Amino acid sequence: MIEVLTIPLGAFQVNCYLLIDRDSGEFTVIDAPALSPVFNDLLSKRLRGKQIILTHGHIDHIAALKPLKEKLGCKVAMHKEDFFLLNHVAENPFREMLQASIPQEPDEWLTETSELTVGTFPIHVIHTPGHTPGSVSFYIPGTGVFTGDALFRESVGRTDLPGGNTGVLMESIREKLFALPDDTVVFPGHGPSTKIGHEKIHNPFIQYP
Repeated sequence: MIEVLTIPLGAFQVNCYLLIDRDSGEFTVIDAPALSPVFNDLLSKRLRGKQIILTHGHIDHIAALKPLKEKLGCKVAMHKEDFFLLNHVAENPFREMLQASIPQEPDEWLTETSELTVGTFPIHVIHTPGHTPGSVSFYIPGTGVFTGDALFRESVGRTDLPGGNTGVLMESIREKLFALPDDTVVFPGHGPSTKIGHEKIHNPFIQYP
């Protein structure tokens, strides 16, 4: 089974997720808001950082992307439609607060046909735009779905920033995320986890069905 570690990091308390497969000795990082001693601990136990995969390109989720990539020596992957956000880190008003480094171009562009794994477990990429054009969610059957800032517990991501679109976000949630089994655990970019079935009934921002 995949072990999921949730580490809220940075001034905006972004949930950084570590997906660990101890049988293969490798782990995947979802989003890079800040560095943490946990990374050193994993490396000291001879675990290998395989990849950093990004749910989207907002600065609070990628502030430590450059130093984390250097520490782990692994590839970075994101959806190409959010690359414009990485290009605006230098002038972002939150750069100093978040101690954000200017990242390099990712090694891989994610699409819904991307073949990602952690150990022997597949990580399915679901394009869920609306919060940003290149927002993606990562679905691992039997583990859950990592939704970034698209879907939260009884809330949804904001759409008033560049590239945001409320109608597109609602479509992403209803047509793609809500197509997952009701007992699927939702691991959001901020705040506590939830389940798809719970959000179908209790999320006040989404009309479903």
